[in-house]
Amino acid sequence: MKIVLNILCLILTFFCIYFPFSYFHKNIDIKEIRISHILVNTEEEAANIRKQITENKKSFEDMAKEYSLCETKSQGGDVGYKTRGILLPELEEAAFNLKKYQISAPVKTSQGWHLVKLFDVKYFSDKENFQRRYF
Repeated sequence: MKIVLNILCLILTFFCIYFPFSYFHKNIDIKEIRISHILVNTEEEAANIRKQITENKKSFEDMAKEYSLCETKSQGGDVGYKTRGILLPELEEAAFNLKKYQISAPVKTSQGWHLVKLFDVKYFSDKENFQRRYF
């Protein structure tokens, strides 16, 4: 009987320690993205800017400084690192579905039309990022 209780205690201890960590890593979006954006008034303007950037005529940063209506235009549209729940829902959906260095199609929000470019992705499981957040 003692052996069975010890085994049950070990199993219970394992699940009490393992389950919360495995649940956290599987069920919570644990990434942080660094994006830049360009805000304009019309979809056509956003599409033309995107076309110029993708045809390598100008850089995303230069186009943001020239055309963006947002206050981030002086930094080339750089918004910095963001996690889910910070951005406007439409921007968040577009940004979190991009691949690195990819530029989104024009995205409509209540503020106007945006182009979003993804620069970097960091995960909370990265040692450096974990220490920066929690220590």
